Amino acid sequence: METRLSFSTSEVAKYCHVTADTIRKWAEAGKIRVFKTPGGHRRIRRDDLLRFLRENSMPIHEDLGNSGVKILVVDDEKAVISVIRRFLERAQTPFQIEMAMDGFDAGQLVATFQPDIIFLDLRLPGLDGFEVTRRIKSNPDTSHIQIIAMTGYYQGEVANRVLELGAVLLLQKPFTPDDLRKALAKVGVEINN
Repeated sequence: METRLSFSTSEVAKYCHVTADTIRKWAEAGKIRVFKTPGGHRRIRRDDLLRFLRENSMPIHEDLGNSGVKILVVDDEKAVISVIRRFLERAQTPFQIEMAMDGFDAGQLVATFQPDIIFLDLRLPGLDGFEVTRRIKSNPDTSHIQIIAMTGYYQGEVANRVLELGAVLLLQKPFTPDDLRKALAKVGVEINN
């Protein structure tokens, strides 16, 4: 089955159980992202629709084919990446997972993979996690991404700087599966495993 990438406002209205006029009003109010075709028709991208449904605790219709939450893990330690990957793969929640080992690759994956959540180490070669967070949160196209910062080094005010930049929380390394479960719950993802 082919996955559709965009929908008309009347199709989205059916998924949301509202009128097309309501979708238009939500779009004008900035509640749901729309784009216009060359012919001037409003369309809503699949990812924007799924994000809107999740953010508003609305049911996701099976037609939308739940491909899962997109999670990007950025860390230069392979062991940390594999711990998070194994934890997510055991979950019964559907996920798409991508990995990056430095801030530059993370930036490229933010653009191409378009993650919903990023587990981001603060000490990375090249661009550090503070700068990656600043760039993501200052760009209107990526500011919705939820960042879970991770550190084994930074303490106190230095560590808290990432929260001021827009990260949701700071996870101290080493962490347990229960720490990962709590971190994901804080960004609205329930893990059943």
